[in-house]
Amino acid sequence: MDEYIPLMLTSPTTHDDEQLEEFEFSKPNLQLSQQSDNFSIKNSSILVWFTVVVAMTAISAAAAFHICILSEKYQLQLSRSPADIATALRVVQPSPNIKKGLYNIKQKGLKRPRMIFPGTIVRVNAAEPDRMYHSGSSVVLSPLDSMIYHWKLKGRWPTCYISGWVSSHSRLLAGNKSYMAEGDVTAIEIWNVSTPADRKSLKTMSWNTRPERLSIMGTVNFTSHDIQKQTLELDGQELKWPTPLFDCRGRVDLTVEITCGSCHLQFDQSCEEANVVAPAGFEVLELA
Repeated sequence: MDEYIPLMLTSPTTHDDEQLEEFEFSKPNLQLSQQSDNFSIKNSSILVWFTVVVAMTAISAAAAFHICILSEKYQLQLSRSPADIATALRVVQPSPNIKKGLYNIKQKGLKRPRMIFPGTIVRVNAAEPDRMYHSGSSVVLSPLDSMIYHWKLKGRWPTCYISGWVSSHSRLLAGNKSYMAEGDVTAIEIWNVSTPADRKSLKTMSWNTRPERLSIMGTVNFTSHDIQKQTLELDGQELKWPTPLFDCRGRVDLTVEITCGSCHLQFDQSCEEANVVAPAGFEVLELA
């Protein structure tokens, strides 16, 4: 019969004691490492929030600074409605110096700028170079037809310019006036020509006897004046090229040839009451 021998608990060996001591010694180090990691995570979160707070503070300060500058410059008051701010801003006027200009005219005793009607309007035709035309109210422009205009004036202002003035459609109807236009009428050429010693010769002439061209003065736009005023690109066109500007101080004797190589234009330009009510034609205007 086999004999049963109970197992005996043996005490730890020296090697086991060393492992146990090593484990017990490493436990504090493990806890310290875990605490260090937790501290780093907390520090990173704090740094992120600190950065956000600093950025928001900087943005708020910049916004407050710009509001203060705008308030001082435009005298704005803090308001709840954007409409209040819009009404407080300076409104730009289309003619900011018009009141000052009218005041200077009154103070200096100057007369208002005038629109001056031509004294002579004569047609000449290249297709019939020897045909004589007489001064009248009929205006015909084409690649073969030119018009000779003559002004004699005493300027009240130092500068004048030639304009292709066209009244609004409603004013033309009220004045019983009309015109026929085909092609490009926005760049009708104005040529300075010689003025003959005998002014009477301007009343009757042909293509072959017309005055000699000297130089081009510029071009004019023969479209509605009201429409031109609404076109941003034409703002202030009276002061710059290609507007035909000239010195009109003192007595002026000016003869020009008007040509249009890419259009057909026909109308009557007469010095009547209708022309004053609804002007349409080529005029000299004094520039204030």
